[in-house]
Amino acid sequence: MRIKMTLLAIAYVAVSALLLAIAYQPQGPVTAAKTDRLEGSSFLVERFAG
Repeated sequence: MRIKMTLLAIAYVAVSALLLAIAYQPQGPVTAAKTDRLEGSSFLVERFAG
């Protein structure tokens, strides 16, 4: 009986881990926004630069 409960507990943990791994997969491609601006630069600096 103890072996049966141990196997049942191990199977439960394995199935739970599998379901969590499937649930936390990112949905679709993660892409960054396309921009020509430098990181941290403001619009006014770009507008009136040279």
